[in-house]
This record gives sequence, structure tokens and C-alpha cells, in this order.
Amino acid sequence: METLAREYRARLAELLGEPLMVDDPLITTAQAAVLLEVPPQRVAALVRAGHLPARSRAHRRLLLSDVVRSGLDQWMSVAEAGVVLGLGQTGVRRLISSGLLAAHGKELPLRRDDVEVLARLREGWLTLSTAASALGVGVDEVQRMLRHRQLTHTCDVARPVYRHEVSSVLATRRPVPSKA
Repeated sequence: METLAREYRARLAELLGEPLMVDDPLITTAQAAVLLEVPPQRVAALVRAGHLPARSRAHRRLLLSDVVRSGLDQWMSVAEAGVVLGLGQTGVRRLISSGLLAAHGKELPLRRDDVEVLARLREGWLTLSTAASALGVGVDEVQRMLRHRQLTHTCDVARPVYRHEVSSVLATRRPVPSKA
């Protein structure tokens, strides 16, 4: 964090064309965007969402130390999460309402780490039809197995079945003797 603060101070001094006179200067959202290499709208959205404290609301001045600590890249919008998860915004909102993702406000409400972890987890989850196909049964039978807790529901309506549980069910099945 200390190294990052020094780097930002040096970049800010270069941007302004003069040395900084205070240890923790107030900077504009535009300057913060340049330092962080993100669009100014991203910084403004984080201020509006309360993820980045503005020290002067009228002109949106930010303390350099707050900008350094903010980790602007840690937040993403529902649309950005949809791209990572391969879903539309409605699908992402469904994941939020089911408790698989926690929303923190209206603008840029999702933590990038949470979305990336869920994306990795979802790789091991199956749709009903994929699970039915792997088990050699119909979708109705998979739904019955979920209701009777022979399989655990992931809480994701699009991918409700854990791949490892399907593998376990397959491993415990006895092979059917072939007729000669």
C-alpha cells in the first residue's frame, strides 16, 4: 500500500507539473481516474455509491489516500458481472436475490472477487438437462432427486446441480449385467 501511495503521489505531481505541497492532497475525480487508469464515470459512480468518500461534495474532491485505499477495481456493475458470469442482467439479479451474490448499493454494487469466485464455482454446476443426460434419466427424475435431497440444490436456478454429486451418484450405481 505504501509503495502504491508513493507511485500515485509521483504520478500526480507529474500530472500537475509541480511538486505536491501536502502529504495527502485533495484531488478531483478526473485526476483520480487518470491515476487509476479508469474512466472518470467509474470514479464518479463509486462516489455516488458511497464506496469512495468525497471530501467536498460540490466539486467531488477526494483525498489521495482514500483513492489509494479504495481499490476501485474491486467493484463492478450488474452488467459487468453478467459478462464475467455469462449471464444477462436479469440472471445476475436472480443470483443476488437467491443470496449467491451480495449487493452493496445500486451503482457498482458487486465485489469483483465475489463475482469471480462465483464464476469459478458455477463451472462445477450443471443444468437440469446436463445432469439428466449424465445420469441417463429424465429431467423430472433429477428434480425429484433434488426434492428428496439425493442431490443438493446450488440455489442457482440456471445451474442447480453440483457436478461432483452427479459423479458420486454414478459411482455408487451398480452396473447392469449385460444379457448374453
